[in-house]
Amino acid sequence: MSPAVNNELEENVLFAAKIMVNILAEALIGAKVQSLSAPQYRILDMIYSGVDKPAELARMLDISPPAVSWTLTKLEGGGFVDRSHTKEDRRRVVLELTGMGKDVVRRVNVRRRKLISAVLGRMDYGTIKQLETSLGAFTESYLQMKGEKRAGDHV
Repeated sequence: MSPAVNNELEENVLFAAKIMVNILAEALIGAKVQSLSAPQYRILDMIYSGVDKPAELARMLDISPPAVSWTLTKLEGGGFVDRSHTKEDRRRVVLELTGMGKDVVRRVNVRRRKLISAVLGRMDYGTIKQLETSLGAFTESYLQMKGEKRAGDHV
């Protein structure tokens, strides 16, 4: 652990994460999709960003394939996701958002951006630039730890 990491910093990061979850919840409610949980929305957002295999979702989210399958069944039943098999390999499942699924992700992300912009709008320019740098470093560190790349914003 870096000498600069301390309990206060960890608590601040955890609190900021809670705020981001609150922003997601507010956006889901504002977009009138209260039927979706945050984890379900996360999967929709990842599919929207280009993840098209259940196994890839499980790996990236560090959850079991059966948990992903269960969630996909719920999302498919709600009309948000289509699962199909490739012609080349009938065992391979491919995921795609339905029109409704795409619309939900777009609407929720617009609301999330507005809420985040409102928070940032209350901060001074210097603090925003520091935050931008810090979040970039935090993101890169996480991606390195997970062996991921930034492409597609799958995180």
